[in-house]
Amino acid sequence: MFRVSCRSRLATWAKRQATTAKTTATKTATKSYTSHSQLPDEHRMIYEMCRKFADEELAPNAGTWDKEHSYPKQAMEQLTELGLMGINVEEEYNGSGLDALSYAIAMEEISRGCASVGVIMSAHNSLYLYPIDAFGTAQQKEAWITPFASPGGSVGCFGLSEPGNGSDAGAATTTATLDGDEWVIHGTKAWITNAYEAKAAIVFATTDKSIKHKGISAFIVPTDAEGFSLGAKEDKLGIRASSTANLIMDNVRIPRDNLLGAPGQGFKIAMQTLDGGRIGVAGQALGIASASIDCAVSYALERTAFGKPISELQTIQNKISSMVVARDAARLLTWRAALLKDNNESFTREAAMAKLAASEAATMCAHQAIQVLGGMGYVSDMPAERHYRDARITEIYEGTSEIQHLVIANDVLKEYKRNM
Repeated sequence: MFRVSCRSRLATWAKRQATTAKTTATKTATKSYTSHSQLPDEHRMIYEMCRKFADEELAPNAGTWDKEHSYPKQAMEQLTELGLMGINVEEEYNGSGLDALSYAIAMEEISRGCASVGVIMSAHNSLYLYPIDAFGTAQQKEAWITPFASPGGSVGCFGLSEPGNGSDAGAATTTATLDGDEWVIHGTKAWITNAYEAKAAIVFATTDKSIKHKGISAFIVPTDAEGFSLGAKEDKLGIRASSTANLIMDNVRIPRDNLLGAPGQGFKIAMQTLDGGRIGVAGQALGIASASIDCAVSYALERTAFGKPISELQTIQNKISSMVVARDAARLLTWRAALLKDNNESFTREAAMAKLAASEAATMCAHQAIQVLGGMGYVSDMPAERHYRDARITEIYEGTSEIQHLVIANDVLKEYKRNM
């Protein structure tokens, strides 16, 4: 009943947003928020709904899913019923039609409960649904979004990285050749989140080698196509309840109409998709940071040493202060990037800054949580060690921290050159 009610309320808000957008289309100023208490009622509703779900359904099970490397199937079905597995997709295609700020808020709270559930949700929304929603035809949206945003629906995945290229996204060796009314795709994609559960993948392949990254195109590939197979599941350090594996395409044939966007537009689609995806990963990292803070503070209040709770020791207080400052600063950067996206302003630099700051905050907070817990932080009886393992990947996927520095610096240099 709770889930049905919330989905209905989300739909009502989406309609209100659409009406408001029409009357404020000429506005250029972006409203800023600095705390959850300042958020509009609808965003607070998202926050409270996701927080409640994380506390009741995710956090109690996250440790078991991690230990067993088991996919949280029921939790993902519940997320779909809540409208979170199509949160930014318009209602016409059975989405919730909400904004990027709602997504960032939801990602943090869901990931606070379980970072694995967070990455499944992020990869599905940011990397699979978004490029189809932004670049797909009406027919493609109906076929490849609606069933994936509906209750009981499937998840999707995103195939960009390859065994021989990670940060160098333009060096794709996977090829796509037009043969009559079909594209023939051959190659392997690596490190693919949701690989084992996905029913479709966004795949980037070279259609014209002579023009390098300008010859890359994007395709929607059903995972049950003949010649499509999966590599072994990766045995990962963290986010172990989500599957990660290679997508192997041995001359996979797909309809000509499964080309996403125009030929040669693939690199642009990938980069634009990753810009928005970094807001999602920043939200995930914030969730891990928040979970680490929750763990550390709760323990510090209960654990006694030298005749008093360790929360009264200045060293512990300094750690807690540093953790909260890093988390809150990263949250402000994340909300800024989301608000810029919602206002249809450029947000590439801001998304990179948010992802960089949030991922480093997650790692730092998880590290310090273990220090606060001492020996208890090093054993699986407490969630601190899981947060530490989960945090590490946020500095790697969807652009390493090193790549984020390059994105930020290049944008700053371009701005200065324009003003010279």
